[in-house]
Amino acid sequence: MVLIQRLPSSIHSTTKPRVNKPEAAPVTLKPTVVAKAVASSVRDPEVIKDAHARIQYDQPDGKNREALNSYMGVMHQARKDELSSLVGVDVYV
Repeated sequence: MVLIQRLPSSIHSTTKPRVNKPEAAPVTLKPTVVAKAVASSVRDPEVIKDAHARIQYDQPDGKNREALNSYMGVMHQARKDELSSLVGVDVYV
């Protein structure tokens, strides 16, 4: 603990104040309207399969992906150098 010399001594108390915690009462949660709607739509496995089939990732294809990987490699080169100096192992990629 750091003591600041100019403050009054009442601030520098060494004991923590005691806090009376109320007894834990059992909590009953009721599902919301949104939770009920999601639960009803998830029961059908075809809906889930259809949703997974329509997922599109925002990664480029072909040469654009290679260019992006090269760019990211250059961007993270400092981090790779720092890691190799920390571990003492040369990393060649």
